[in-house]
This record gives sequence, C-alpha cells and structure tokens, in this order.
Amino acid sequence: MSTKSIKAQAWYMDFAIGMLLFTFTLIVYFSYTNNAQKEDKGDFDLVTKDAKSISNSLALEGYPDDWDNTTVVRIGIADEQQLNATKLKKLKQMNYTLARRKFSTTFDFFAYFLNENGDVLNIKGVCGTGYPLINTTYNIKSAYYYQDEDDDFLKDFMRETFNADIYNDDIDDLVANLSKYGFLVMEHPLLSGGDFATNKAKIENFSSRGGLLIISGELATPSTNSMVGADFKKKSGLSSSQRISIVNDTDPYLSLSIGQSMVFNQYYHVENKSESVSFLRIATFNQTDDNSISKWKYGNGTVYFFSDFDVSAFNGNFIDVVEGAASGLIEGTCNPINFLVISPKYLAKTERYLIYNSKPAKMTVYVWQ
Repeated sequence: MSTKSIKAQAWYMDFAIGMLLFTFTLIVYFSYTNNAQKEDKGDFDLVTKDAKSISNSLALEGYPDDWDNTTVVRIGIADEQQLNATKLKKLKQMNYTLARRKFSTTFDFFAYFLNENGDVLNIKGVCGTGYPLINTTYNIKSAYYYQDEDDDFLKDFMRETFNADIYNDDIDDLVANLSKYGFLVMEHPLLSGGDFATNKAKIENFSSRGGLLIISGELATPSTNSMVGADFKKKSGLSSSQRISIVNDTDPYLSLSIGQSMVFNQYYHVENKSESVSFLRIATFNQTDDNSISKWKYGNGTVYFFSDFDVSAFNGNFIDVVEGAASGLIEGTCNPINFLVISPKYLAKTERYLIYNSKPAKMTVYVWQ
C-alpha cells in the first residue's frame, strides 16, 4: 500500500471520528435545550395555574363564610361578586406564609384593584395585599404635626404610609401650607395661647372644606380651648384608676369593641359644642363620663379626638388600631403599585371584575417565581 493511500485512510478516520464527536455534541446540546425548555414551560404553567387558582378563590366568599384568620379553611373576599372590604382587610392582616398555604401555592403573589380609570383603589385602607416587601401608599397629600419627641407615636407611620410632610413645633409653616393637604394629624400639639388664637380659624377652615383632622393630647396651653366645634379640656394630677376609659360605642374604622377598656397616660377630653354635627362618644372616662375618644363632623370635614396615643392595660396594640383607622378613613385611590422590589423568573397575571360601591373593580392578581 502506498504512502499516499495510508495517509488518505488516516485522514478519513480522523474525519469520521470528528463527525461522530460533533454529532454527539449536537445531540447532547439539543436534548438538554429541549429538556430545559420543557422544564421552563412546566414551571411557567404552574405559576399560571396558581395565578388562576388564587383569582378564582378570591372571587368566592371563602369557607367558612364568616372566616377569620384562625378559622379560615379557604380564603375568599367576595359575596356574590360583591367585594367584601372586611374580608379583604382580614387577608391583608393575615400572615403571608399562612395565606400562601391556604392558597396551596409555593409562589409569591400580590392582588389589588383598579377603577374604571386604571387607578389603584383604596378599599377601606387596603391598596393591595400579598408579598410583604411591596409597599403601598395613599394618593392623598397629608401632614403630621408634633412638638415633643416623647409624643410622636404616629410620626413614622405617617411618613412611611402617607409620605406625609412632618412639622416639628412649627405651626406657622404648617398653616402656611394647609391648603394643599387633605389629611392632618396633630399629636399633642400643645400650642401657645398666641399661636392658637392666630391659627384657630385657619385650622377650622381646613376641616370645614372637607379635610380629615385627627387630634390627640393637649391642643393648647390654656386649660380650655374651643375649635372645630368642640371644647378641648385637660385635667391634671389624676391617678391611673381615674384615667380608665371604656369603649361605649362603635365606629366602622376603629377596631374597638364595646366594653373594652384602656388607661390613658394623660387625661384630656372634649365636649360637644353646637357647631359640631353627629358627635359620637366612642369612649369615655369611667369615673367622670368625659369623652376620651370622639368623632364628629365639622362643616364638610371629619374630626377624631384621642385623649392620648399612649395607653396601657389595653387588650391589643392601640397604635395599630389608630393606624388602621387612619388608613381606612382615606377614601379614593392609592399610588401605583411599585413592583421594582421583585425579580421574577416567571410571572403570571390574571384579571377579573368584582363590584365595589356599585361600580366595577378590576381585581388584578400577580403570581411569580
């Protein structure tokens, strides 16, 4: 056999082995790619399936029909296609891990509602529910006023939840900007007599034009001050037994039950005047019947008064009760949901309509892995 023939056979063998290796590599590659695509499609299908399942569950009444966070078997927030704000709030308050377990999903989820204009609805203080790292904020301009670092129980809440402008013992600056606010919290304002006289009418105008006003503690340094249709009064030197207060009426926004008791750290109270309307005595001091928590209308606005945000001997978290009321009182819309905190590999979205306040509300559910 010639040298040329031997070289040709060697070349052919090398070529054949190379082709076999190339073919084997292609087979392995396409097999892996196909399996990966099937696996990806399987995971996406599971995410989509759970999104539809959660949406279907939410559109029902749940089980039992009057479920709460201890009795719930199946979560639902609608009664015959009518959105139930109370059940939605229960879901919002539920532990997120428990909610996922009740929905039988291992994926993350978030649900919210849109009105006909595409705005995120505020459903009695709930802008959305689900994944705890998604923050929701309210579409209202608000302000928070305080004068003492020891009485700033709602400051962080107002800043984080409402993006409120914070005023520390600067009543002149607050009043100069009052016209742009719809919600104002004054925590233990303790205005001087001069500041109170100068700014009383402006604060009353804020309330009468439709503003929501929450006042706690001592309004101003004189012992009695009249503003927004009520007399604000103070009693000093009282023992804890004299500061026991009893809930004797209900309010749809305050999660308080008739007969509940609490001890306020300070004794401040209000009395109804002729300018107030629909004066509600929510809680009173046990020994005197003075009003410790009250609500009334002044012009087109609503006023809440709390003797103090600092309480003891209360079955629960009183600050949570106040914060829940503040959130629920803000009607209208929320700011757009910010999903930048999530980095999903797979994301599914479902939409369906429920009825809220006699209008269609688009329920939007996102589920992701």
